[in-house]
Amino acid sequence: MPTNFRHTSVTSTESVLTWASPSPVIINMYTINYRRVGGCTEAPSGTASTSMTSITISGLEENIEYEFTLTATNNGGTSSPATHTITTLSAGKILTVHSYCLVILVFISSKRSSTVNVGFI
Repeated sequence: MPTNFRHTSVTSTESVLTWASPSPVIINMYTINYRRVGGCTEAPSGTASTSMTSITISGLEENIEYEFTLTATNNGGTSSPATHTITTLSAGKILTVHSYCLVILVFISSKRSSTVNVGFI
């Protein structure tokens, strides 16, 4: 199954989705489907080739919550789906997601004192 399935930007009509390939497994094709949350059917949005780990889904409606599913297919079959949900924005707004890793280190000594170091990587 692909990992780290997420969006990197969302507007009122589109979303950029990214994921990581499940290496060392060889993938023939990724399939991405989406639906409105609360909707009854999924409308295929396209298929990305093995070299692609991102796709832009266009034609979405503003202020709507969508659920995306991503599957990977190879000679052994199709993976379980990875899912991700987004809500499109009002017209004229853009959301860009930046990933940070928060590291919190806590040291506790026998003297009952502690030090907390916080840093972003």
